[in-house]
Amino acid sequence: MKTFETHGWVHPISLAYVPGKPNLALEQATQVLLEWMKSFGCTLEAQPTNTTDLIITTASFGDPVDRDQALLFHAKRLYRLSHRPTVLTLVAIEEVEYQKWLEHFAELARQPEGANLDEQFPGLGPRAVEVMVQQAKRGGPEVALGRFLQSQMKSVRVVALRTDPQGQPRWAVHFDLAGAHPVTDASDLAVFAREIGLQILAAACAHEVDHHDYFPEPVPQDLWDKLSTPDTMIQAGVMFTEYGFFTTPVYIEKLLGYRGIGDAISAQYSEGCYAVFEPEIPGLISTATGSSRLVDKRLISRSDQAIILGVKPDRDGAIVRPVAGMERVVPSVEAVEMMGVCEAVPSHLHTNSRGEQLRIPNVRAILHGHLGVSTFKPEYVESVSLDAPYYTHLVSCGTGALAQGTAAAFARSAALRDLNDPRGVIFLEQPGHGVVVVEKWVEGKAPFETIREYLDAGHLKITLAVPQGAVQWEQVTLPDGQVVMQKAADLVKV
Repeated sequence: MKTFETHGWVHPISLAYVPGKPNLALEQATQVLLEWMKSFGCTLEAQPTNTTDLIITTASFGDPVDRDQALLFHAKRLYRLSHRPTVLTLVAIEEVEYQKWLEHFAELARQPEGANLDEQFPGLGPRAVEVMVQQAKRGGPEVALGRFLQSQMKSVRVVALRTDPQGQPRWAVHFDLAGAHPVTDASDLAVFAREIGLQILAAACAHEVDHHDYFPEPVPQDLWDKLSTPDTMIQAGVMFTEYGFFTTPVYIEKLLGYRGIGDAISAQYSEGCYAVFEPEIPGLISTATGSSRLVDKRLISRSDQAIILGVKPDRDGAIVRPVAGMERVVPSVEAVEMMGVCEAVPSHLHTNSRGEQLRIPNVRAILHGHLGVSTFKPEYVESVSLDAPYYTHLVSCGTGALAQGTAAAFARSAALRDLNDPRGVIFLEQPGHGVVVVEKWVEGKAPFETIREYLDAGHLKITLAVPQGAVQWEQVTLPDGQVVMQKAADLVKV
């Protein structure tokens, strides 16, 4: 295996190539890609087997994949597999056509709220336009186009190969369900194969961490009923929706027009999560996942909250503690990520209401949203960063890889190392995904109170634009003398 600059945990995998309809650009791109993958040490199988980690297939833009032929849904059955491999679909699209669709979704985003739109998209459900408008307004035309391609191709991971008028590859856009759409230059196919290969391997090697264990002793019902934190969580969902952090979940049934997609993909894609560390348990109280049942983060109840005691030793899930008399609740997919932050940062002594002295993390609350940061005031807010490979070879939410990188980033926070540091909020932008905002523990303040105060005062300003790679911050002095940090590449109105 050759050594390349990427994540330390990236390794060779087994993959199978199942081509769709022939296309010159796709044939060129897949040929050099597969050759590069073999040079890295990957095993190329003639057809999917029980050792297959990834299936690469191709499709034609404008020619929707039939539900009964979609490998995402049926590869396990068709090839009699014991597991469901990741499916990546490469689709070729002419640059003129690509730009036309971007403009179309930009126009949809400009439609007034409540506009009656009855547009039908080929291969999508009759109500798909509702999702497309929402996604275009929320994440921009690229995110909406990504949803369109994912729905047409029946694939969570799609690479759109943009071609010139002669049919030669020029650019590749990597779409995934989290809203990522980073671009790779495809004009030099040898360089392209390396870059897209490393991106594919990073995504394929980043495994989900949703294998949770449940602590045998539940939280007593009377203790749970006495806690004020669950009610604070309920209020937080409403409050942060007003700040734009949460919106209508993406219902897959609206996109595809049918149910019955089994365990291939969740019924909905939520817009983030939030959590509070509760010393009375002690543990992290988190929003429930929307993958196992419908959960709208804008309006939750006490039954939509899970208690996380820690991360499992093998790091593939969380240790969840149920509440006596209540159904088990599965925490948000970022459970390991959020609890990992609590475990990675320093702790301090705290006395709970029962007079017990215990060590608790310097983290009071965590807010995770699919947004970005436009500006922040460095005297109040600290920004932390992931290790460099996370900005070139992106990984998705709910994976151990991103949880590990996120915990390491917050562990480097100067503000979290010192409770006397005046900065009360620390944030991390996860490229292609969103922002994690951590609130320090301040005695006498309610959870999320500092975050709310900072948002109201303009110490931290949020934008719908999510970075798709590395960003550089620069210091700017405003006319009133205030100093803020803004992205160097952005023209941000403060």
